[in-house]
Amino acid sequence: MKAFTFKKYGATDVLNPEILEKPNPKSNQVLVKIHATSVTAGDWRVRSATPFPIRFHAGLLKPKNTLLGHEFAGVVEMVGEEVAEFRVGDRVFGSMGMKSGTYAEYVAVDVESALAKIPEGLGFEEAAVVPIGFLSAYHFLQKVNLQPKMKVLIHGVSGSVGSAMLQLAKAKDAYVVGVCSSKNASWVRKWGADQVISYEREDFAQLPEKFDLIINAVGKTSFREIKHLLKSEGRYLSNDAALADYLDLLTQTLRGKKEQIIVGIAEQKKEDLAVIQSLLEAKKVKPYLDRVYRFEEIPAAHAYVEKGRKAGNVAIQVA
Repeated sequence: MKAFTFKKYGATDVLNPEILEKPNPKSNQVLVKIHATSVTAGDWRVRSATPFPIRFHAGLLKPKNTLLGHEFAGVVEMVGEEVAEFRVGDRVFGSMGMKSGTYAEYVAVDVESALAKIPEGLGFEEAAVVPIGFLSAYHFLQKVNLQPKMKVLIHGVSGSVGSAMLQLAKAKDAYVVGVCSSKNASWVRKWGADQVISYEREDFAQLPEKFDLIINAVGKTSFREIKHLLKSEGRYLSNDAALADYLDLLTQTLRGKKEQIIVGIAEQKKEDLAVIQSLLEAKKVKPYLDRVYRFEEIPAAHAYVEKGRKAGNVAIQVA
């Protein structure tokens, strides 16, 4: 099968096409012929080992897993003898979590992982970019008791996780203020934001209002820089936390204070993807595609995503 691998850390030129053996699914797995995958921030960071601590998981001197790609959409081609939930021909989408391996024509997927059938009306490219962004957003929002009319500020609202946060917060009838670039403001407003702030024109850290929840979805600020925008019982949430956020959380914990900071790594759960699947079917959420690249253009897609200017998601056509 065709694939893109990387044997060392570095720039996009470490990504190279290669022919690999087609995987054989185990008894509790399905073999999926991949029609689409994606390029996420996590992909280029693992490729380049940025920041350095990524190497402690991915491999200290060189990558342990030479296949990148964390989410996918495709068709079930083979099922293991213990599998009852899926059939050959099912259109499915899912996340490989920390394993990766979707920059290839086929992937063997454990049926207990984040895997579900694609809702009717959703194309492969759209389905492929759902899992990482929406599962991350759902994981973190589950940690706050989001109520209707709560005021929510999302910094990085136009990214993969940020746009998912926006839609999930609006599904709870929250009041959402989004921070993004001027070029993305119109579609962010179209997708539900009650107010949009362009960071080129206005410093959102100087806002006079207070928020119940501040979401840092882009990793370009920290709790200590914007905590003055929180209400007394407000929470700060970051899926891309700065080192300062972890230090401030530790300080709050050691001092016995009420913890305002929520950080960490999002879990990719099958039951959570089922919730997202139902929201997609009900048309309450939808992925936003910025660009779609061909499979042989994966290095170019990495270069684009690494610039940090994408709006929503970047998909890769595999088949």
